[in-house]
Amino acid sequence: MWAYYILTTLNLNQYATATAQPGLSVAVINDVCIPIPPRKEQERISKEIEHWFDLIDQIEQGKSDLQTIIKQTKSKILDLAIHGKLVPQDPNDEPAIELLKRINPDFTPCDNGHSEKLPKNWTWAKGINIFLPMKSTKPKDEEFQYIDIDSIDNKRQIINGIKTLKTSKAPSRASRYTQKNDVIFSMVHPYLRNIAKVINDNCIASTGFYVCSPTPKLLNSDYCYYLMISEYVVNGLNQFMKGDNSPSISKGHIDEWLFPLPPFAEQQRIVQKIEALFSVLDNIQNALEV
Repeated sequence: MWAYYILTTLNLNQYATATAQPGLSVAVINDVCIPIPPRKEQERISKEIEHWFDLIDQIEQGKSDLQTIIKQTKSKILDLAIHGKLVPQDPNDEPAIELLKRINPDFTPCDNGHSEKLPKNWTWAKGINIFLPMKSTKPKDEEFQYIDIDSIDNKRQIINGIKTLKTSKAPSRASRYTQKNDVIFSMVHPYLRNIAKVINDNCIASTGFYVCSPTPKLLNSDYCYYLMISEYVVNGLNQFMKGDNSPSISKGHIDEWLFPLPPFAEQQRIVQKIEALFSVLDNIQNALEV
């Protein structure tokens, strides 16, 4: 064990020669000086190293377990939030169904197909009733901002980098118009959770995304984002996947999916509570990564 530990600390790479395929020669290794303590001390040092390595492994496992707990806690917070169990209801809030009817007089309440009850003043609404119709557009200027799957950090569900492409080299799938505060949801491999809130105006996204543009004064953009990353939505839509190579869902699946919609004022209170709780959890997460 002493030989193993000493060899891992010697940094033998520093003695490598050649550039194309660096390597070590036996002659070079033979000339490397190695400190040798008495045999008994070698054993004591090895045991002490093993003790501390075991402790470090326990700490690392504890960090991993805590990160898992944080992820599960966030998921539970979202579940409570979208089912009206995170903040108290205010009976003075305008019922969501009344707001829907005022915005869309032809709205038909979705009171079928769902045994789960929502709080008073909430309602079930289809995606087609709470999202604005998607817009198709083609790049017009010399360059354009493009969002594809590679732009999404699906661990944190944020946009990691919007690409700037020349219009002459625009992919054929570049035609989904997006604006700031839209939420994009990948319909291809939806279980991978390529979901994010758009941070810039006038971007063009791949047709692989469903663009959730919240209806103003009906759906808060932040509530929309937390709704779309929730287990209820992601796991619920996953059941409609079809295809072997690239399992996907369709636009119609999101249009027809039933979303829990609270009064607009309560959506704002829910978002504030989620962000306060997530901030505490993120601070713990960041401390674990130091």
